[in-house]
Amino acid sequence: MGAQPPQRHSLTVSSGLAAAGEASTWARTLAGQCGVPARRIEDLDLCVTELVGNIVEHGYRGRPGEIRLALSLGPDAVALTVDDDAPAFDPTSVPPPSRPASLDEASVGGYGIHLVRGVVDGWTYERLRDRNVLVAWFGAGAPRPRLCDRRSGGAATFPLVRGDGTVVDRDQRAGADRRALGHISRCDLFRGVAWTDLEALVSRCRLVTYEAGVTVLEPGPHSPSVLVVVRGSLRVHLEGPDSPEAFPIACGGSVGEISVADGKPVSAWVVTAEPCQLLLIEERVFLDELLAIPRVGRNVISQLAERMRRSNERIVERMRASAELRALQQELDFARRIQSNMLPAAPLLPDCPDIRCHGLMRAARQVGGDFFDAIRQGPHRYFLAIGDVCNKGMPAALFMARALTVLRGEAAHYDDDPAAQLARIAQRCNDQLAASNEAQLFVSMLLAIVDTAGARLDYCSVGHCAPVLVPPGGRPVFLEESRNPIAGIVPELAFRAARAAFPAGSRLLLYTDGITEAEAADGRQFGEERMLQVLEQVPEDPGSFPGRLVEAIDAFASGHPQSDDITLLLAGSR
Repeated sequence: MGAQPPQRHSLTVSSGLAAAGEASTWARTLAGQCGVPARRIEDLDLCVTELVGNIVEHGYRGRPGEIRLALSLGPDAVALTVDDDAPAFDPTSVPPPSRPASLDEASVGGYGIHLVRGVVDGWTYERLRDRNVLVAWFGAGAPRPRLCDRRSGGAATFPLVRGDGTVVDRDQRAGADRRALGHISRCDLFRGVAWTDLEALVSRCRLVTYEAGVTVLEPGPHSPSVLVVVRGSLRVHLEGPDSPEAFPIACGGSVGEISVADGKPVSAWVVTAEPCQLLLIEERVFLDELLAIPRVGRNVISQLAERMRRSNERIVERMRASAELRALQQELDFARRIQSNMLPAAPLLPDCPDIRCHGLMRAARQVGGDFFDAIRQGPHRYFLAIGDVCNKGMPAALFMARALTVLRGEAAHYDDDPAAQLARIAQRCNDQLAASNEAQLFVSMLLAIVDTAGARLDYCSVGHCAPVLVPPGGRPVFLEESRNPIAGIVPELAFRAARAAFPAGSRLLLYTDGITEAEAADGRQFGEERMLQVLEQVPEDPGSFPGRLVEAIDAFASGHPQSDDITLLLAGSR
């Protein structure tokens, strides 16, 4: 009776964090069922775990994909095949790590491939149809796949010129040279072409190695050669070698054909996306000899057609993105107008002769998270508020609308004790904003009640900048007595208010930190002192203050864009 044939099994796993564990369990279970010795099972498990984990982490890098595994299990030999469509990577060509001088100098990680090399009896790598195919075997009877030209039935035999000009004949070829010949045979330009038609031509080409980030073509003169990607990949940039937008040229692709064909300048920057091997086909060889092979000409047309289709798809994507951007700009502009209409219109409190109020809010973006308000609560009594929502843009604007709505609703409930009313408003706003706040946004506020008949000011700081009081004929002072936490994060907090004298002729400035933290290009901030200087220069009528303060901030910033909203509210009693 003959020997038992090996058992063959396969598994496909998704490129997630659990892929290595799933593949490990599968391999160990099957190997145990087939009677594979325990030591070989451990070696197989190490091989599966390290290879699959390396593909998930460094090949797919978080993007979805599938890894196919196949096991051939026999009593004396085991063969493992790992197949993925991640970017090209040959683990068999990775050089062994250098020995560190001391333990302190040793790196952490990065030895998985070398552990695999140490336990397998042999392995091979091929890039087939845009997939990485690695075969590793254990035992003397396992298959040993060959890297060869599968169309002609044997290994390629033509000489090759290395990047340093050395001609490598059949007797001098090392393993790296033989792998290079196998890679060349699978390039798109040579698809379906027998090596007997290419041997003499490609023997006159150069195989050159580049590090990652090298510009191999750039706009200017026409390309002197066609570049075929034998190993690695390239990026084509249309707006500069460092521009963020680029399209890839994968292993097996080529660039420079159009420039060589029409003699016109190169129109883009071509940069190595990773360490690369490029086959350089000189212009004369490409035009006079290579294109004379019908299949090569067909392959060139097919590549250019595919490249044109990709270019058209990118144009369509850009047009769609541009249309979506215009629609988004219109929506943001509409949101900005809605937000602006939510704030009180100027002039504030126009029918109140005993107080003058002026406010301003300038968003850093189309919409912002700052707000202010001024509400008459009764004869000679006025509720003032300013707020600053964390974050910017649409999320902050929506939270700002919610905060302002809650604030106005709570401020409508009159209380004879203004300090108690302010504390209650802050508490109710905090509790309502903290409810259903999955985004964990929060708001700082300064709430105040001015009683012009009683010549007093009650105020409550909810994690906000201290207000500025300017007494009649006096210097500005910061009111620091009321300090409370921000609102919107922790419910059921207690808040307290403070009181100050506010005789006729006094002024109260409420502001957000977008004013004091406005930056110049060198990183300097506008600061509190500059704000107070502008405030002292304004006459008793506060109407001109908002405009003059914004002018001072703009002059200080000198065109440097601001990252925060600029908001203020100035009130003065008569």
